[in-house]
Amino acid sequence: MISVGLVLGETRSVWLACLAAGLYLAWNYRRWLVLALPVALAVVLAVSPAGVRQRAVSIVRPKKNTDSNDFRFVCWRTGMVMIRQHPILGLGPEEVRAHFMDYVPADIPRPLPVGAYIHLHNFYLHYAAERGIPSLLFLLWMFAWMLWDYWRALRRLPPGPSTRRFLLHGAIAVVLAVLVEGGFELNIGDSEVLAMFLAVAACGYRAAEEPAVVPAAA
Repeated sequence: MISVGLVLGETRSVWLACLAAGLYLAWNYRRWLVLALPVALAVVLAVSPAGVRQRAVSIVRPKKNTDSNDFRFVCWRTGMVMIRQHPILGLGPEEVRAHFMDYVPADIPRPLPVGAYIHLHNFYLHYAAERGIPSLLFLLWMFAWMLWDYWRALRRLPPGPSTRRFLLHGAIAVVLAVLVEGGFELNIGDSEVLAMFLAVAACGYRAAEEPAVVPAAA
């Protein structure tokens, strides 16, 4: 059901994020699956409704005024202007949307492409524009530290399947998916996404903890 929901949701950035996470999991489970996964995806697309196939193709060949690629480019260019003008502290929390039109580059034709200009549709650019480059660097450091913690915990595990291994690999896959999807959306800016992400992160850290040693009975 989850897979069907992902396909029918037609959210391209989520598809790319799931692909990245899936490749990581496949590589660490059975490496030959890394080669099989693209073939499986091609088969799924081949039997999917025409609308789903067109949506997938639009990642590289978007239709003018139909797909969201054009307005995202406007958001990203506008974000770069914001960052250049306010590199240290940014515009401030919740100010990107309020002042968006003040920073749209002059060479972008008006009217702007149809789209939701409520944020920059890229959490790297958005956090740098809103809170400054140092804040973005701290955020990226947090993600990198999480990946490092999970990976170190995996290396300490004894060989063979285990619940802890399952949780740690899952946590790494989710972090990678968030980082990929964050290139196209302000994903962790949505409370429902952030709540699920933090829950998975907590599961990963719980799995990373060394099991308590129970003293033998006297």
